[in-house]
Amino acid sequence: MLCLCTLILSACEQATGANPGSSAQPQGRTSTLTYVAIGASDSFGMGTSDPYTENWPTDLATLLGPHVHLINLGVPGMTMHPALTAELPIAIDAHPDLITIWLAVNDLAINVPVNSYSRDLNTMLSRLQAAAPHARIAVGNVPDLTSLPFFATYNQVTLRQQIKAYNAVIASAVQRHHVILVDLSTNGGYNLREFPQYISSDGLHPSAAGYFQLAELFFQALEKK
Repeated sequence: MLCLCTLILSACEQATGANPGSSAQPQGRTSTLTYVAIGASDSFGMGTSDPYTENWPTDLATLLGPHVHLINLGVPGMTMHPALTAELPIAIDAHPDLITIWLAVNDLAINVPVNSYSRDLNTMLSRLQAAAPHARIAVGNVPDLTSLPFFATYNQVTLRQQIKAYNAVIASAVQRHHVILVDLSTNGGYNLREFPQYISSDGLHPSAAGYFQLAELFFQALEKK
């Protein structure tokens, strides 16, 4: 898993034109902002024709401006607990200025107990804040998964209850650690029922349009804080 993260890190550096071995800056140039995205397949870019360029962290980096060094740690299938050892150390070593975390959908889909998810999310936030106290951290919550074809066979009542429970612990962790909540619920601007074009043809991951909307929501949340 760690090797896979490293390969993705290398690919993202090439895609964004970053040169991690060079510290020289042209005279008068604005200093580079190091942005690390912790996530799963929806951070990696699954569901598009070119995941390395069509993903929401890349879109967000573009919105943030020209001097952003993106390190996208999104790994398909990742959940919160293994991310503590597979993604978190790389994020810390990058000495980030900005960190986004969107890791919840896979945990919910495989029925990770909400208390276990909450403990791991709080652990991740505590370690990030201890290692990078000046970094801004934004955490995305769970959108309305009942609109995704992938979840059509799930018990919809139970699914809504799980989404509510996950979003409650995410909100609690955000408040406890004084970080930024990015609301992806229906009322937060990522309404998959109203905008089905945000869903890719696989019925689970965002489309290119969906990824751009996610980037917009993260950007708006960062602009407000």
